[in-house]
Amino acid sequence: MKERISGILERWFLQEPALFSAICTHDFVENPNMNCPMRIGKRNIEFNPELCSIMNDGKLEATMMIEAIRILLKHPYDRKPEGCCDMALAIGSNLTIGDNYRKSKVHIDRPENLNLECGRTYEWYSIQIQQRLLKPKGKDKKEGNGDSEEKTKALAEQNKDVAKLWEEDEMMLTLINNQITSIKEWGSLAGAFAEKLIASTKGRINWKDAFSGFRASILSSKRKLTRMRPNRRTGFQNMGSIRRFDTSVLIAIDVSGSISSETLRYFYGVVNSAFRYGFEAVDVIQFDCGIRVVQSIKKKMQDVTAIGRGGTSFDEPIQYAHENGYDGMVILTDGWAPEPILPDGFNTKLLWVCEDKQCYDDHYQWMEKSGRVCVMDIN
Repeated sequence: MKERISGILERWFLQEPALFSAICTHDFVENPNMNCPMRIGKRNIEFNPELCSIMNDGKLEATMMIEAIRILLKHPYDRKPEGCCDMALAIGSNLTIGDNYRKSKVHIDRPENLNLECGRTYEWYSIQIQQRLLKPKGKDKKEGNGDSEEKTKALAEQNKDVAKLWEEDEMMLTLINNQITSIKEWGSLAGAFAEKLIASTKGRINWKDAFSGFRASILSSKRKLTRMRPNRRTGFQNMGSIRRFDTSVLIAIDVSGSISSETLRYFYGVVNSAFRYGFEAVDVIQFDCGIRVVQSIKKKMQDVTAIGRGGTSFDEPIQYAHENGYDGMVILTDGWAPEPILPDGFNTKLLWVCEDKQCYDDHYQWMEKSGRVCVMDIN
């Protein structure tokens, strides 16, 4: 089997340099105990010699090609979409590959096979699959989508081993990005797909990274000098410092008519994540052209009702944060509203969370004038 694999790699060296570069970042390891022919994880390409031996050379090469593309997409090493099981991740990855690379000589599912939109991201597909897997049996049949439910659950069983080794690995992400940027010839991946892979190496500003640093930024601003606590290096000769931990944070959620119900669910996922990043309590407001709902929460929210759905103005929520003395404010929005005018003496630290990359590109320049900007990155 290793000789057959080596023969394929020799051809790739000349004909498929992008795939060859991807494969060279990993070692081949036999694993006869898994129920899939090949899988990626922990810097290895595991293969089941028995399942691979029944493939002809064309099918074996196509299987290797899918795993090489998976490496270039970095799915096994990127941060897992929240709440998704291994099977949802594997199917989400396959749908992304099937949607972007339609030259495969082996069957790989595409979004339309499961009645899902084309052109979405791995994260989005994984979340959609996870939601289907969690539905009680037969529920989709009542909604006229029974075939998709059955196909999804059948795929989950087929792919139960594919993503078992997947875990976040920043070093591997960097290595793969370096390989991508050094590729000059893309072989069969040339065109729009190659452009997407190159674009994926650019630094993404993700709300999870920004939010985790937002708390530290607020706390650092609450640092106070005091002579009651000695400096660690010089004792009472210089002032020490203390931090107040009564930080107050306001999260403002755009519920205007341009925000979809699905996006609102993700917005509230950002709210719930505040507790993972050390906030003991947050205040939440819904706004469109005015403030609609004000809540103070100390635990994850389960059921959410949006009130409003009109136009959008950022002036009201920013004025509310100013008048109530919040240390930090997070605004979740698509950005489609006039640039706000900050009140005189406004000291609240702002974090703008854009609905998607397009909204970020459209609005980040004016948003950066008042605070940090990141993208929710789900679409």
